[in-house]
Amino acid sequence: MADIRFRNTAHRDFFLENMMKCKVNDCYHRAFFYVMGIADETRRNINSMFNFKTDCIEPEGMHGGWQTSGTVKVCHLAFNLWNGYAEERRERYFTPEELFCCEFAPYFMEGIKVRYPEYCRDLPTPKKQTEHTR
Repeated sequence: MADIRFRNTAHRDFFLENMMKCKVNDCYHRAFFYVMGIADETRRNINSMFNFKTDCIEPEGMHGGWQTSGTVKVCHLAFNLWNGYAEERRERYFTPEELFCCEFAPYFMEGIKVRYPEYCRDLPTPKKQTEHTR
């Protein structure tokens, strides 16, 4: 986690605090709380989006009056990274084209790295190509 970028101190603190509340420390929980911590509004409303007692997401929270176009994107990505969730008949709102058109996109990429660390390793530096003579 040391190489993951947080948006600000509040984002990092939210992530750490909620991971301590969880029963499990796995890539699903880490990605969920990382992404949900990106926006102030999602941090403030985490209890309407996640049930700590049952360790489950709360899709009903997606329709809270506090939601904005940006926070909906945060929640959509967090839910999708949790378990592949996409609201029935609204699947198109869970696509990269819809999600990444916002200010949170760089942090969304970080959330994907948290969820899929085995696939998001740094690539080796390409070898310098030498000029071939003809």
